[in-house]
Amino acid sequence: MKILAIDTSSFPASAAVAEDGIILAEYVIRNKKKHSQNIMVMVERLLDDLSVDINDIDLFAVTVGPGSFTGLRIGISTVRAFAQAAGKKCVGVNTLEAAAFNFAGCGKTVVSILDALRNEVFAAAYEFDGLNMNMIMDPCVADIEECVEKYGSENVIYTGDGTIKHSQYLKEHGCLCAPCNLSEVRASSVAALAALKAEQGGAEDYGNIIPMYLRKSQAEREYENKTKKTVK
Repeated sequence: MKILAIDTSSFPASAAVAEDGIILAEYVIRNKKKHSQNIMVMVERLLDDLSVDINDIDLFAVTVGPGSFTGLRIGISTVRAFAQAAGKKCVGVNTLEAAAFNFAGCGKTVVSILDALRNEVFAAAYEFDGLNMNMIMDPCVADIEECVEKYGSENVIYTGDGTIKHSQYLKEHGCLCAPCNLSEVRASSVAALAALKAEQGGAEDYGNIIPMYLRKSQAEREYENKTKKTVK
Protein backbone atom coordinates (compact mmCIF):
# COMPACT_ATOMS: atom_id res chain seq x y z
CA MET A 1 0.00 0.00 0.00
CA LYS A 2 1.42 3.35 -1.06
CA ILE A 3 0.79 6.25 1.32
CA LEU A 4 1.30 9.93 0.57
CA ALA A 5 1.56 11.94 3.80
CA ILE A 6 1.99 15.67 4.31
CA ASP A 7 2.41 17.98 7.26
CA THR A 8 1.92 21.74 7.14
CA SER A 9 0.87 22.20 10.76
CA SER A 10 3.80 24.40 11.76
CA PHE A 11 6.69 26.36 10.24
CA PRO A 12 8.40 23.54 8.30
CA ALA A 13 6.52 21.67 5.60
CA SER A 14 7.11 18.02 4.80
CA ALA A 15 5.83 15.38 2.43
CA ALA A 16 6.62 11.67 2.24
CA VAL A 17 5.69 8.55 0.33
CA ALA A 18 5.76 5.19 2.11
CA GLU A 19 5.00 1.69 0.91
CA ASP A 20 4.56 -1.43 3.04
CA GLY A 21 6.57 -0.10 5.97
CA ILE A 22 9.33 1.52 3.91
CA ILE A 23 9.80 5.28 3.45
CA LEU A 24 10.44 5.66 -0.28
CA ALA A 25 11.08 9.39 -0.17
CA GLU A 26 10.68 12.39 2.11
CA TYR A 27 11.05 16.10 1.52
CA VAL A 28 11.33 18.60 4.40
CA ILE A 29 11.74 22.30 3.89
CA ARG A 30 11.94 25.30 6.20
CA ASN A 31 11.91 28.56 4.32
CA LYS A 32 10.06 31.85 4.22
CA LYS A 33 7.64 30.77 1.53
CA LYS A 34 4.04 30.03 2.45
CA HIS A 35 2.92 26.41 2.66
CA SER A 36 0.54 27.12 -0.20
CA GLN A 37 3.62 27.86 -2.34
CA ASN A 38 5.64 24.87 -1.14
CA ILE A 39 3.45 21.84 -0.67
CA MET A 40 2.31 21.17 -4.24
CA VAL A 41 5.86 21.62 -5.54
CA MET A 42 7.13 19.18 -2.91
CA VAL A 43 4.53 16.56 -3.76
CA GLU A 44 5.15 16.90 -7.49
CA ARG A 45 8.90 16.43 -6.96
CA LEU A 46 8.37 13.40 -4.75
CA LEU A 47 6.10 11.68 -7.22
CA ASP A 48 8.33 12.59 -10.15
CA ASP A 49 11.47 11.28 -8.42
CA LEU A 50 9.67 8.02 -7.65
CA SER A 51 8.02 7.78 -11.09
CA VAL A 52 4.69 7.50 -9.29
CA ASP A 53 1.38 8.93 -10.44
CA ILE A 54 -1.04 10.43 -7.95
CA ASN A 55 -3.51 7.69 -8.93
CA ASP A 56 -0.96 5.09 -7.77
CA ILE A 57 -1.36 6.32 -4.19
CA ASP A 58 -3.61 4.04 -2.14
CA LEU A 59 -4.03 6.22 0.94
CA PHE A 60 -3.55 9.88 1.78
CA ALA A 61 -2.58 11.14 5.23
CA VAL A 62 -2.33 14.58 6.80
CA THR A 63 -1.90 16.18 10.20
CA VAL A 64 -5.20 17.66 11.35
CA GLY A 65 -4.07 19.58 14.40
CA PRO A 66 -3.42 21.13 16.70
CA GLY A 67 -1.19 23.60 14.92
CA SER A 68 -1.25 26.68 12.73
CA PHE A 69 -4.82 27.47 11.65
CA THR A 70 -3.72 28.45 8.15
CA GLY A 71 -1.22 25.61 7.83
CA LEU A 72 -3.77 22.98 8.84
CA ARG A 73 -6.32 24.26 6.36
CA ILE A 74 -3.77 24.17 3.54
CA GLY A 75 -2.65 20.62 4.31
CA ILE A 76 -6.14 19.25 4.78
CA SER A 77 -7.49 20.96 1.67
CA THR A 78 -4.59 19.56 -0.37
CA VAL A 79 -5.09 15.99 0.81
CA ARG A 80 -8.85 16.17 0.44
CA ALA A 81 -8.42 17.35 -3.16
CA PHE A 82 -5.99 14.52 -3.94
CA ALA A 83 -8.23 11.89 -2.35
CA GLN A 84 -11.34 13.16 -4.11
CA ALA A 85 -9.62 13.21 -7.48
CA ALA A 86 -8.10 9.75 -7.02
CA GLY A 87 -11.15 8.21 -5.34
CA LYS A 88 -9.10 7.06 -2.35
CA LYS A 89 -9.40 7.15 1.44
CA CYS A 90 -7.68 9.47 3.91
CA VAL A 91 -6.34 9.29 7.44
CA GLY A 92 -6.23 12.35 9.67
CA VAL A 93 -3.35 12.22 12.15
CA ASN A 94 -3.21 14.17 15.40
CA THR A 95 -0.14 16.40 15.22
CA LEU A 96 0.86 15.69 18.82
CA GLU A 97 0.67 11.94 18.15
CA ALA A 98 2.82 12.35 15.05
CA ALA A 99 5.50 14.16 17.07
CA ALA A 100 5.43 11.49 19.78
CA PHE A 101 5.56 8.64 17.28
CA ASN A 102 9.16 9.58 16.47
CA PHE A 103 9.93 7.84 19.78
CA ALA A 104 7.76 4.75 19.49
CA GLY A 105 9.11 1.98 21.70
CA CYS A 106 11.60 4.22 23.51
CA GLY A 107 10.44 3.10 26.96
CA LYS A 108 9.92 6.64 28.22
CA THR A 109 6.92 8.87 28.69
CA VAL A 110 6.83 11.08 25.60
CA VAL A 111 5.50 14.60 26.10
CA SER A 112 4.66 16.37 22.85
CA ILE A 113 4.72 20.13 23.02
CA LEU A 114 3.97 22.29 20.00
CA ASP A 115 4.41 26.05 19.93
CA ALA A 116 0.99 27.67 20.42
CA LEU A 117 2.36 31.23 20.56
CA ARG A 118 1.59 33.66 23.41
CA ASN A 119 4.11 31.70 25.52
CA GLU A 120 1.84 28.65 25.46
CA VAL A 121 2.12 25.15 24.01
CA PHE A 122 -0.25 22.53 22.72
CA ALA A 123 0.60 19.49 24.81
CA ALA A 124 -0.19 15.81 25.27
CA ALA A 125 1.64 12.87 26.82
CA TYR A 126 1.95 9.28 25.67
CA GLU A 127 3.37 5.93 26.68
CA PHE A 128 4.08 3.10 24.27
CA ASP A 129 3.30 -0.58 24.38
CA GLY A 130 5.40 -1.59 21.40
CA LEU A 131 4.05 0.61 18.63
CA ASN A 132 0.70 1.13 20.35
CA MET A 133 0.29 4.62 21.79
CA ASN A 134 -1.49 5.13 25.08
CA MET A 135 -2.49 8.72 25.77
CA ILE A 136 -1.92 9.61 29.42
CA MET A 137 -2.63 13.33 29.10
CA ASP A 138 -5.34 14.62 26.80
CA PRO A 139 -4.36 17.34 24.29
CA CYS A 140 -4.57 20.75 25.92
CA VAL A 141 -3.24 24.30 25.82
CA ALA A 142 -0.84 25.02 28.67
CA ASP A 143 2.29 26.96 29.52
CA ILE A 144 5.64 25.20 29.62
CA GLU A 145 5.85 25.52 33.40
CA GLU A 146 2.66 23.49 33.81
CA CYS A 147 3.97 20.71 31.56
CA VAL A 148 7.27 20.40 33.39
CA GLU A 149 5.58 20.59 36.79
CA LYS A 150 3.22 17.77 35.80
CA TYR A 151 5.70 15.41 34.15
CA GLY A 152 9.10 16.47 35.44
CA SER A 153 12.25 15.02 33.91
CA GLU A 154 12.56 11.44 35.20
CA ASN A 155 12.13 8.87 32.41
CA VAL A 156 10.51 11.53 30.22
CA ILE A 157 11.46 12.91 26.82
CA TYR A 158 10.04 16.13 25.44
CA THR A 159 9.52 16.48 21.71
CA GLY A 160 7.84 18.81 19.24
CA ASP A 161 8.78 22.29 18.06
CA GLY A 162 7.90 23.62 21.50
CA THR A 163 11.16 22.07 22.72
CA ILE A 164 13.03 24.39 20.36
CA LYS A 165 11.32 27.54 21.58
CA HIS A 166 11.52 26.53 25.26
CA SER A 167 14.85 24.68 25.14
CA GLN A 168 16.52 26.91 27.73
CA TYR A 169 13.76 26.43 30.30
CA LEU A 170 13.64 22.67 29.71
CA LYS A 171 17.41 22.29 30.04
CA GLU A 172 17.47 24.37 33.22
CA HIS A 173 14.97 21.91 34.72
CA GLY A 174 16.93 18.84 33.69
CA CYS A 175 14.54 17.73 30.96
CA LEU A 176 15.65 15.50 28.11
CA CYS A 177 14.71 17.07 24.77
CA ALA A 178 14.52 15.42 21.37
CA PRO A 179 17.49 16.04 19.06
CA CYS A 180 16.97 18.36 16.10
CA ASN A 181 16.30 15.50 13.66
CA LEU A 182 13.39 14.27 15.80
CA SER A 183 12.13 17.44 17.45
CA GLU A 184 9.52 18.29 14.84
CA VAL A 185 6.68 16.50 13.10
CA ARG A 186 7.84 14.59 10.04
CA ALA A 187 5.66 13.42 7.17
CA SER A 188 7.37 10.03 7.43
CA SER A 189 5.99 9.64 10.97
CA VAL A 190 2.57 10.74 9.72
CA ALA A 191 2.74 8.03 7.05
CA ALA A 192 3.77 5.36 9.57
CA LEU A 193 0.96 6.30 11.95
CA ALA A 194 -1.55 6.43 9.09
CA ALA A 195 -0.62 2.88 8.07
CA LEU A 196 -1.34 1.63 11.60
CA LYS A 197 -4.60 3.56 11.80
CA ALA A 198 -5.69 2.24 8.40
CA GLU A 199 -5.03 -1.33 9.55
CA GLN A 200 -7.33 -0.64 12.50
CA GLY A 201 -10.10 0.69 10.27
CA GLY A 202 -9.22 4.36 10.62
CA ALA A 203 -9.28 5.29 6.92
CA GLU A 204 -12.11 7.68 6.05
CA ASP A 205 -13.73 9.48 3.15
CA TYR A 206 -12.04 12.79 2.35
CA GLY A 207 -15.06 14.77 3.55
CA ASN A 208 -14.57 13.50 7.10
CA ILE A 209 -11.07 14.92 7.45
CA ILE A 210 -11.45 18.17 9.38
CA PRO A 211 -9.10 20.34 11.49
CA MET A 212 -8.77 19.76 15.23
CA TYR A 213 -8.48 23.09 17.02
CA LEU A 214 -7.77 23.32 20.74
CA ARG A 215 -8.63 27.00 20.92
CA LYS A 216 -10.21 29.74 18.87
CA SER A 217 -8.21 31.56 16.22
CA GLN A 218 -6.71 34.97 16.95
CA ALA A 219 -9.25 36.57 14.62
CA GLU A 220 -12.12 34.95 16.53
CA ARG A 221 -10.70 36.05 19.89
CA GLU A 222 -10.20 39.61 18.69
CA TYR A 223 -13.74 39.70 17.31
CA GLU A 224 -15.19 38.44 20.58
CA ASN A 225 -13.22 41.01 22.58
CA LYS A 226 -14.36 43.75 20.24
CA THR A 227 -17.98 42.59 20.56
CA LYS A 228 -17.78 42.51 24.36
CA LYS A 229 -16.46 46.08 24.42
CA THR A 230 -19.20 47.21 22.06
CA VAL A 231 -21.91 45.63 24.23
CA LYS A 232 -20.58 47.35 27.32
